[in-house]
Amino acid sequence: MTSYALYLHIPFCRQRCSYCDFNTYTGIGELKEAYAAALASEIHQVGQLAGERPAVRTIFFGGGTPSLMSPGQLAGILAAACEAFAIEPMAEITLEANPGTVDLEYLAAVRGLGVNRLSYGVQSALPGELALLGREHDFAAAVEALALAGEAGFDNVNIDLIYGLPGQSVEDWARTLAAVRSLAAGRLPMTHVSLYCLTIEPGTPLQRRLHNGTISAPDPDIAAEQYELAGRELAELEFGHYEISNWARSGRECRHNLVYWRNEPYLGLGAGAHGSAGGYRYQIVRRPRTYIHRMEERPPVGPFPLSAAVVDYHAVDDAEAISDTAITQLRLLDEGLDLDGFARRFGRTFDEAYGPVVRQLEEWALLRREDGRLLLTEKGRFLSNQVFYRFV
Repeated sequence: MTSYALYLHIPFCRQRCSYCDFNTYTGIGELKEAYAAALASEIHQVGQLAGERPAVRTIFFGGGTPSLMSPGQLAGILAAACEAFAIEPMAEITLEANPGTVDLEYLAAVRGLGVNRLSYGVQSALPGELALLGREHDFAAAVEALALAGEAGFDNVNIDLIYGLPGQSVEDWARTLAAVRSLAAGRLPMTHVSLYCLTIEPGTPLQRRLHNGTISAPDPDIAAEQYELAGRELAELEFGHYEISNWARSGRECRHNLVYWRNEPYLGLGAGAHGSAGGYRYQIVRRPRTYIHRMEERPPVGPFPLSAAVVDYHAVDDAEAISDTAITQLRLLDEGLDLDGFARRFGRTFDEAYGPVVRQLEEWALLRREDGRLLLTEKGRFLSNQVFYRFV
């Protein structure tokens, strides 16, 4: 039986960050109860479309700020998931949270619901950078949130950090990394670090500031130095670099995201979510009010997993699946692309699909072969976009 990762989108935020182009909304907190009911309804509907209780190995509450949902609302959503799906006993269940939105009582309550992994949006240790990013919290709040997580019984917590900011020097970034080192030295449950190079997206406040000249464009060469520095620092802290942007303690790799990177099936539910399962790629309607109305009034769009909230979908052909597999699996630095597994899955070898491209990338020392796998070289990690676009 196919086993799925289940992504559940929570679109609510207290304020919108200056860099954010995700499907998030402020000022609609009155919809949270109705939204939780609609999400539970979609979960039931997708489970029924499958004709059986599909197996689920990970659940990820993403956003937005999922920690703005009450424990009662999260309990209702998880209860629906347990009714509609066969949740594996040791399933990884992650909740994204912002420092400053949780206290000990809240964290103990969600831990009691079965949530066993947290992901905190820390982003920076420097006040000026947090202000630039439009974050509500300071670094002290992040330290407190990690300490509270440990008190509540969590032993697996990710922190997100952002580098490559306008005007951010290597020395500035080193100060954030030094703060992370102090977290690792303390008795805090930080087991995973995700690093994101800032992209200034169209329509965001940061793009407007770039256009009016109040900030400068990030320097890609400085960002490359920052990435390299982070790699050295995290290696010293015994965090393994297992994916281009992710480091983890041994055994604490994000099992949910590994499903994406291996191009395995996942169900995305909730406003604006995307999914890939049952031979389809699909997208859910973005606006929360419309999402609620669709789940109250409409029948499913089609077969599993196309719920009433789906607004766009297509059948995935071999060419798309092959391209996606190449791009996602190569992001895994130690695992890479399993050449035998690829041949079994698609009925042809990777060299038959991409021979000239692979040979060129090997000649440029961007890809290498080892033990039946195709891997990025160290040079390839820094030029990964140059590698990936050749498989589109």
